[in-house]
Amino acid sequence: MKWLKKGKICDANSFDLSWYKKNTMVPLPYQISKDVIRVYVTFCDDMNIGRIGYVDVSANNPSEILSYSQKPLVDIGNIGCFDDNGVVTASVLRDGDILYLYYSGYQLCVKVPYLIFAGVAASHDNGNTFTKITNSVPMLDRISGECGTRCVPFVLKDNSKYKMWYTADFGSGWVKKESKLMPLYDMKYCESFSPVNWANVPVSTSVSFKNDDEHGIAKCTVWQEDGLFKTIYSIRSLSNGYRLGYGESTDGHSFERKDELIGIDVSPSGWDSEMIAFAERIECNGKVYLFYCGNHYGLAGMGYAELLEK
Repeated sequence: MKWLKKGKICDANSFDLSWYKKNTMVPLPYQISKDVIRVYVTFCDDMNIGRIGYVDVSANNPSEILSYSQKPLVDIGNIGCFDDNGVVTASVLRDGDILYLYYSGYQLCVKVPYLIFAGVAASHDNGNTFTKITNSVPMLDRISGECGTRCVPFVLKDNSKYKMWYTADFGSGWVKKESKLMPLYDMKYCESFSPVNWANVPVSTSVSFKNDDEHGIAKCTVWQEDGLFKTIYSIRSLSNGYRLGYGESTDGHSFERKDELIGIDVSPSGWDSEMIAFAERIECNGKVYLFYCGNHYGLAGMGYAELLEK
């Protein structure tokens, strides 16, 4: 692949919102009309607590902002719920008349920094409003071997089945590296006959580490092309922070890593010179765009690139 970076779209200085003061996380582009891409995205407040809103951009020129949400579409949960300290975008799925918005919910802890489990909200008006389906307990709850992190699900409908790729911890879930407590998580795969019920389904590993430097595989986007399942995901390592990777699979269950083909990396300077992460791919009006976050988990903002060569 070969991508042409088109620049930053926005950061917390772009809008005057009380609930958007820091990071811009996990942009999810969704074409709501021929002329408009709605980018569902997590806006973080001054305490870095995320709430889900949107930025509408031109479908032909996503650098052009058309409008943005004045209040959260999906807010944090009540005290004690799995998402009481932040909700973060994961993926969107159109299924008939319903648009599902999958998200990650954060809870703070004592012995580890946080727990992250996944929830889902639904819209019946083409993504203008959403209602949580998982209102107090997560859609992806803890299971044996995945006790602290089951989050950022990407769901694809394939005939009558729903296929999900998500991020989960394994083993202890956390490890001390260079005196810092670091999470260990890679990409899992499962299937269901329901877009919202994922309890008691078999789980397998879809993408894992290449070496000891890596300690996280997160936030994938998956599509079908040339008879293959293809994916772009985020790789977290000790030496580089976050970068993007690429894989291919014949069945979607397990991907062969071909990171050297991703065709996009950090810039020499500027808002995405230290990190590119949490990317989402969209085909729109004959073009292919990749939306992603920049330095420090999107503190520097979100932007996009355009595909020049497959």
